[in-house]
Amino acid sequence: MNNSTQTTFLTSLAELFSRQYRRVSRFFGRQSDQQVEPIKVYTDLCLAQAARRANLYASMALPETLLQAFSVEPLAAGDARFVGREEQLNHVLAALEMWRDGRTSMVAVTGPQGCGISSFLQQLAQLVGDNEIYHYGKLTHLPYDINDSMTLLSAVIGREQSVGSLEELVEYINGLPPSVFAIDDGHFLACRIMGKSEAIRVFGAVIVATQQRHLWVLGCQEYAWRRLAYVYRADRYFTERIELPMFSEAELGQCLTARLQASGITLISEMTREDPQMPAGFARQLNTLYKLGNGKPDFSFFYFLGSLNVHDENKRWDIRPATELHFSILKQLISEELFTLTEVAAHGQLTIDEHRALFRTSHEESWLLLERLYHLCLLDKNGTASEPAYHLVPLYSDVISRHLTNANYLY
Repeated sequence: MNNSTQTTFLTSLAELFSRQYRRVSRFFGRQSDQQVEPIKVYTDLCLAQAARRANLYASMALPETLLQAFSVEPLAAGDARFVGREEQLNHVLAALEMWRDGRTSMVAVTGPQGCGISSFLQQLAQLVGDNEIYHYGKLTHLPYDINDSMTLLSAVIGREQSVGSLEELVEYINGLPPSVFAIDDGHFLACRIMGKSEAIRVFGAVIVATQQRHLWVLGCQEYAWRRLAYVYRADRYFTERIELPMFSEAELGQCLTARLQASGITLISEMTREDPQMPAGFARQLNTLYKLGNGKPDFSFFYFLGSLNVHDENKRWDIRPATELHFSILKQLISEELFTLTEVAAHGQLTIDEHRALFRTSHEESWLLLERLYHLCLLDKNGTASEPAYHLVPLYSDVISRHLTNANYLY
């Protein structure tokens, strides 16, 4: 891909953020004597960094209650902003009853990234009985070896001290009161790196060995589940697989309405006859928000917040048509770059050494390829500067995954 295309892509994004910010800053700027600094996004800045910068500027104008209401952090049990998923929760209740009756039950909750698996798992805390305990834990990385698998499992069950052997860990878990253990980010178990299989099998062995006493619920992305089912036959051990699809248009409307009510802001529009809680102006934009975000809540939030506009001095708001982001850059990637995105999507994240092990390249070659995709706005990274871990930019990871699937790279 040439520099001109990359520059056009990033410049268009910068202009989008600038327009959104200028709209809200015109009103708030009149309320203060301070000079508002314009947004400056350089063309060599990663899209994820540009988004963070835009969010920083937006926080100077958008009410804090609005930003909190539309936060993409997982929703705690009982949060009023959690909507829908009644059918899937009923499946969990059925698995709980099986387990209470003494029948072994293990549950997998799968779906595309951003569909709300983390929020769903946290709602399970409301389903456990008085004599049952609920534990929610997240995997932070793929297991390095057997000892690391036991360390990760110990963190999930709330044990701070490490164990000396697999048998000791199983004995300890079986000695705990009957519990529901929810493991989030299970996609880290779908590893394709040679030498990691034993660590992953040990992880699964502990769960299977303790399922008579405890109910295990594993949440992971759908591509990771396919990998676990194909390589480790995980589908034979889990009695229930619960799929969380992206929201339908109606469900997205419920989600956005609940968030809007929690924000406390007022949209200047009459209510619809069909839904007295949904402003008509918002209802007219719902189909556009759904199509642009593909039912992915956080992406729809992004478009919605960017479409809000201060209407008058009473701080009432209206909503304007959303401006679409374009991802034509994906069509210009070469096979090595597409395969790298595929492995990152399948594993959840990759370090440079993990990429090198998969692709049999040098450390420098892996670093160069991952950094290129980072600066092309397709990957973000966390960790330390010396050992970064690269992952798909969460906001539009579904766009990337769908492109990889359509191109027969991810399946």
